[in-house]
Amino acid sequence: MADQMKPSLYTLPQSPPNWDAVGKFYISFCASWTFLLLLGVVFLVINRKNPILKIRGIGLSLAAILFLHVYWILAQITYPIGLTLPVIAAYDVQYFFMGIWFPLGVALFHASNTRFLHVAKLQKQYTQSPNIPRKKSGCNGADSSWLCRLRNMDYSKRILIYIGLGIIVQILLTVGMWLMCLKYHPSFGIPGTELAGDTIAEQMVELSRGWEWWPSALWQVIWTWIIAPVMIWKAWGIRDTLGWRFQTIGCCLSNLHATPLWLISMYVPAFAPVNKYFSSSEWIHLSVMMFEIFTVFVPCWLVVRQHRMRKRAADTNAKWDAASQSTLRASGSLEWKSASVLEKGLTIDLLDRELGDRLFTMSALDHVLNENPGPLQKFSALRDFSGENIAFLTSVASWKSSFPGDGNEDQIRDSFTRALVIYTSFISPRDAEFPINLASKDLKSLEEVFERPARIVCGEARVDPATPFAADGTQGNGGETDSSDAWMELGEVAGRIQYVGEISDAFDAAVFDRAQAHIKYLVLTNTWPKFVTEIQEQRRSGETQRSGGTGNSSSSLASRVLKLIHSVI
Repeated sequence: MADQMKPSLYTLPQSPPNWDAVGKFYISFCASWTFLLLLGVVFLVINRKNPILKIRGIGLSLAAILFLHVYWILAQITYPIGLTLPVIAAYDVQYFFMGIWFPLGVALFHASNTRFLHVAKLQKQYTQSPNIPRKKSGCNGADSSWLCRLRNMDYSKRILIYIGLGIIVQILLTVGMWLMCLKYHPSFGIPGTELAGDTIAEQMVELSRGWEWWPSALWQVIWTWIIAPVMIWKAWGIRDTLGWRFQTIGCCLSNLHATPLWLISMYVPAFAPVNKYFSSSEWIHLSVMMFEIFTVFVPCWLVVRQHRMRKRAADTNAKWDAASQSTLRASGSLEWKSASVLEKGLTIDLLDRELGDRLFTMSALDHVLNENPGPLQKFSALRDFSGENIAFLTSVASWKSSFPGDGNEDQIRDSFTRALVIYTSFISPRDAEFPINLASKDLKSLEEVFERPARIVCGEARVDPATPFAADGTQGNGGETDSSDAWMELGEVAGRIQYVGEISDAFDAAVFDRAQAHIKYLVLTNTWPKFVTEIQEQRRSGETQRSGGTGNSSSSLASRVLKLIHSVI
């Protein structure tokens, strides 16, 4: 009889919505923040071809943010309308969101963060040599194992496969434990997993605890206290101009508090008054809001700032276009010297104040590209993550300088072979690791010239008759060769073998002109202003330190903290 009189959550009637001041605040704040977030997402999607966003691959990060935001909305409406649902059903929803939906969102989010490290690593290849030849990682996945095909996949696709396998395990684990727990469905389950507690309050507390919640907590600990610190350590030494490092480290740091405070608020009785208005899961959703700030609103601000910088560069170039060429060549009034280690080898002094805004012109950029592009190449690869642009410009300039005007067939084929290397290394979306950002019309015109030969070279090809290279020692038994090996050797042997396939009539010395002009203007309005500004700031900073003498030793703690924050940003 006592058991029959025992209060139970299973028979607890539903409550009306809680529309007090706190409930109204949650609803209004949820609607306002969601509206602002959607505006930011739409802005990023519209500007997705901007170099700042294109290199990030915002599709994965925005998908993660939307996943997490759905759970965030659920938490905000818990206080005002949560009790309008049956209690067990409400906790079922929370359990599956916490066990499946939230881990998937966090996994997608950190996968998008790892892209930063992946891109930074790959961009280093453009600092090794100004020449093109670089072997592509991977193997011939068409003729070998599934593991090899997995290695050849695009980085984002490969990460999604790993996440998919992990989430399958998490789904099986979450659903299996839910089926075993009698507390969620008294009619079936493992004995001993019933809902404990003599009062409604005790049963509510027990419903949000238990071993079935620990896999979700374990996932959070792995992501926030193992993977995130490792990412911070790896990203700390990278100094990019895109705000990507700041975004990645900010997201990792803002999530460290979530799991500890979530657990403390559930198991420490002193948090009960707080939990009445601020549920335990809200500590996790604070980090979700920080994710959204760093992933959506910070890039929006960076895009707006870059638009202003590009406009300034374009206006300056238009202003000095006529006079800059003669100014840069006038050596009588200008002192040509190297200003720092970063500028070593440059033939114009980027710190000369007499040049002023003329340093931001196309003439100044052309001068550096022609005389010594090395420092700009290094800056674009390590700081701006656009090393492919400078490498493409220098490669095309070198190719055009050696193009045979009235050459014979052998010379034309040799020139086409080297042009094909440029196409597969920098332009082809299927072959280049970092395809340059071209208009669809320009890309299509180049594909008409090079795509078919590129597919023959980079695809599954045979020497006779499809393989287009004619060189002694390249054929195997039966006249066949491994297409993977031929592709990997393409850049290195372009000067020793010739393409013997059909060459388009549109191929000539001007085939890359439109692409070259487009990329050069892109560099002028994006990378070049950052490069010049940074060199000038480094010199001014060095002069300030030298003029300050020993005064730096007496700098205040506040100034040191500000310098540290500035270095992180």
